[in-house]
Amino acid sequence: DTNKKIEKHFNQDSEKAQIRVVFKTIKDDGILQPSITEDIKKTLEDIKKDDKHIDKISDPYENKQISKDKTTAFADITYDVSQTSLKDGSRDNVKNHLKDLRDNHNVQTELTGTGMTSTEIGGNSELVGIIVAFVVLLITFGSVIAAGLPIISALIGLASGVGIISLLTYAFDIPNVTLTLAVMIGLAVGIDYALFILFRYRQVMKTETDYVKGIGLAVGTAGSAVIFAGVTVVIAVCGLSLVGIDFLAVMGFASAISVIFAVFSALTLLPALISIFHKRIKVNKLQSNFKKDIDTPWSKFITGNALAAVLLGLIILVAAAIPVSHMRLGIPDDGVKPADSTQKKAYDIISDKFGEGFNGQIPMLINVKDKKDDPQGLQQDLQSVYKDIKDKKNVDIVTPPQMSKDNDYALMVVIPKHGPNAESTNDLVHDLRDYHKDAQDKYGFKTEISGQSVINIDMSKKLNEAIPLFASVIVVLAFFLLMIVFRSILIPLKAVLGFVLSLMATLGFTTFVMQDGFMKGLFGIETTGPMLAFLPVITIGILFGLAMDYEVFLMSRIHEEYSKTGDNDYSIKVG
Repeated sequence: DTNKKIEKHFNQDSEKAQIRVVFKTIKDDGILQPSITEDIKKTLEDIKKDDKHIDKISDPYENKQISKDKTTAFADITYDVSQTSLKDGSRDNVKNHLKDLRDNHNVQTELTGTGMTSTEIGGNSELVGIIVAFVVLLITFGSVIAAGLPIISALIGLASGVGIISLLTYAFDIPNVTLTLAVMIGLAVGIDYALFILFRYRQVMKTETDYVKGIGLAVGTAGSAVIFAGVTVVIAVCGLSLVGIDFLAVMGFASAISVIFAVFSALTLLPALISIFHKRIKVNKLQSNFKKDIDTPWSKFITGNALAAVLLGLIILVAAAIPVSHMRLGIPDDGVKPADSTQKKAYDIISDKFGEGFNGQIPMLINVKDKKDDPQGLQQDLQSVYKDIKDKKNVDIVTPPQMSKDNDYALMVVIPKHGPNAESTNDLVHDLRDYHKDAQDKYGFKTEISGQSVINIDMSKKLNEAIPLFASVIVVLAFFLLMIVFRSILIPLKAVLGFVLSLMATLGFTTFVMQDGFMKGLFGIETTGPMLAFLPVITIGILFGLAMDYEVFLMSRIHEEYSKTGDNDYSIKVG
């Protein structure tokens, strides 16, 4: 609401894409050298002339967007399209025009802003994942055909799911970024489900001669577990809608579609592929020493030292979970991007030359409608507000109040002493909100604040508050589903406790690396900072789905064997 008022009364649209161009020279006063000044102005004119989507470009010289040492300046390019609608051609236009400026005057130019945010989905990570999965399956099965079937099934299921999601974009507004989770989960569970059925088929065929019957038995036993596992994942990702943030809800529903098609593919396409290639799927017939085969060191250790195994698992999980106690949530800014990225370089230059808080400005909108008939008193009170804000802790600079054309509102910009993700900036946001009541009581003004820092803090708070409800709902639903399937209270209770411990360990270790910097070099982390605010809820969705998958796969196999033999230790070893 505040942003809409600022847009309406001050013609500043925060929804539109913006690119900030930072110019830095080596010599003192270099940015004011006549030749450099002339070429910077000409470059900005050429950039605007060659892109019809540019609404306006601020002049760094007219607007005094120059550092104190006169080595650095910046210009803001505002487009008439949103960040997600900005094409690569617009970015390339800016980069190409800046090249001559760099070459001719040795001026460093860097880019930042919402217009530089990439919205491309996918990339090398999925391809690497598929290759690694294929290698692991090839080693496991010893057959190219057997290794390829789960991947083919998963890819076709994923393609079908993404196709349906793409069709839905004609009826609904679905941001590109929502496909990230859908592709990741769809591919992961697609391979899992197909692999589970294929593995069960190979086990059945150790004693069976008819491949058609073997397929039926595999789908009949493992297939039911796949259906249930798919249902739990769908519940988990749809639970993202409970958070109350639209893009997370859309991300969850899109992921649910990809999971549903992964299940369909595993239950229909995979059996058909097994039927076609059954002669090429290597199966070692069951020998008389089967009991010896299942007596692996791991299975013997677990069944022979159950209490020690439980204690060891608990110690590892609890130790990994300890850092979660000081986990901080936030929305990463350009300050945590890779050191060689232009956004990171621009962020560092601005922080160095204009102050850290310049990257996290906080607009304060003041409603002065009730006093606009008394211009002199209005200006006196606005100056008092200006002084009040300037004297606050953690404030670096406050711009003088700027009146709207209709004189209904005044706008000030508060620049914090520290960056957007600093705890002091978070404290300042709370102080400015507490000031609302003082402004109302002392001057009769209604004040409100906005800006990316404020939005990020609010979003982090909302996500943090939503975690208990989100986690509780999906855990309770899963508990009852597992209770129905296994007709047991102990199994679902163990599954839920295991999930909670795994979740805490996951978030704890991630905090230890990403926030505390433990072995950050090994993991390729260049800059530490708060955890991504919506990482916990997405992690809960992913981890819950996978944890329940593996719980169902393992326990359904143990349950199946126990129903035949009644031998607990033997069933666990087979499972």
